[in-house]
Amino acid sequence: MAWSTVPAMAGEEEHWPTSPALLADARRKTGLNDFGEMGFVEPLELFLEAALTTGQLNPTGLRVLPKVLLRHLVNRLYLHDHLERQPHVVADPPVALVITGLPRTGTTVLHNLLALDPVHRVLRLWEALHPVPHADGSFSQEALVDQARRWLTRLYQLAPSFRMVHGSTAEGPEECDALLQNEFASQHFEDMVHAEAYSRWLDHVSLRRQYASLALQLSVLDQGGDGRRWVLKSPSHLGHLDDLVLQFPAAVIVHCHRHPVEAIPSHASLVAIVRRPYSDEVRGEVVGEHALRRGMVAMDRALSVRGAGASDRFVDVGFEALRRDPLAVVARLYERLGRRLDETTAAAMRRWLAEHPQHRHGIHRYRLADFGLDAERVDRSFADYLRRFAEHLEH
Repeated sequence: MAWSTVPAMAGEEEHWPTSPALLADARRKTGLNDFGEMGFVEPLELFLEAALTTGQLNPTGLRVLPKVLLRHLVNRLYLHDHLERQPHVVADPPVALVITGLPRTGTTVLHNLLALDPVHRVLRLWEALHPVPHADGSFSQEALVDQARRWLTRLYQLAPSFRMVHGSTAEGPEECDALLQNEFASQHFEDMVHAEAYSRWLDHVSLRRQYASLALQLSVLDQGGDGRRWVLKSPSHLGHLDDLVLQFPAAVIVHCHRHPVEAIPSHASLVAIVRRPYSDEVRGEVVGEHALRRGMVAMDRALSVRGAGASDRFVDVGFEALRRDPLAVVARLYERLGRRLDETTAAAMRRWLAEHPQHRHGIHRYRLADFGLDAERVDRSFADYLRRFAEHLEH
C-alpha cells in the first residue's frame, strides 16, 4: 500500500494514507472494484488533509482513523456490488418521521421510544455498520450483530466516558448519519478530530447527492421488508433540512428543542470525549468554538427552511417536557400524526424508561466555562432561535 509519511509524536514515524491508497486497499480487501459515483472522493481527500493538518493526531489517531475511513469505503463497494446484482432497487423508502435538533436535545431518548412501536422501522447499529450483505452472503444477522458488539467494545475501550454520554447497543436504534458517513459527508468526522477545512466545507455544502444515497441505502436495507415506515434520527439533519425534505417530501420532521446554554456545553463535552483518544491536544476552548459554530450554522440553516413555509410538516418537542413526561410527549406526537398511542406500546415504552434511567452509566457534568464560553455569548448567537421557540426552551 502507498502511504504518505508524517512525523509522529515522541519522534516516532507514523504513516498517513492517501485516498488512492485507501481505495486500493478497499478493493483488495473485498475483491470488488465499483465504488459507484465518485463524488465522495473530494470530501474524503479534504478530510484526510484537514485531519492531518489541524487534528494534532497522536499515534492512536494516526492508526485508527484510516481504518474508520477504510470501513466506509468497503461499505461502498459492497453496496454497489449489491446494486449491480439487484438493479431494480429504487431509492424510495417510506419515511414517516425524521427526528432532529441541536445535539444533546433528547433526540436519542425519543428515537428509542418510537423504535418500540411495531409499526416503525428503525436503523439498527448492526445494520448501520454494515448496510448491505457481503457479496457471497456469508454474514448472517447473528454474525453482524456479534460484529457490532465487538465494535462497541472497542469504542468504549478507546473512550470509556462515551457510554455515559451516549449509550448504544448492537441491536438498538442508530443515527442514520452513519449512512451519510459512507459518502464522507458527515459531522461525525469533524466531531472525531479537529479538521478545520473539512468543517468549513460542511458548513456550506449542499448534500443533495448524499441524501439521495441515504435513501438508496435505506431501500437496500428494506428489501423484502414488511412495509413498515422508517423513523430516522440524527442531529446532523438540522443543517440540511432542504436536502432532506427534497428527498423525503412526505416525512414529518420532529424538531427537538433545548436551551443552547445547556445543549452547547453538553455537545462540547461529548466532542471532547470523542476526540481525546485520537489527540493529546484537546483544548476546551477549541472544542467550545466547534460546538458553538456547528450549532449556529445548523440552526441558521434550519430556521431559513422553516421560515420558507411547510410549517405543517414540523412537530416541536421541548427537552424539559420530554424529560418530565416522555409518554405524554409521544402521545401528543401521535395525535399530531392522526394516531393513538396504544396501551401495549405505551407499556413497552414505560419498561424501557425504567430499564434505562438517566445517569445509569454516571452523571454527565459540563459547564460553559470549561469550553471558553458564557451564557451571554451563547444567547446572542442564538437570538433569533430563542425568540421564535421560547415556549419550548425552558431551563
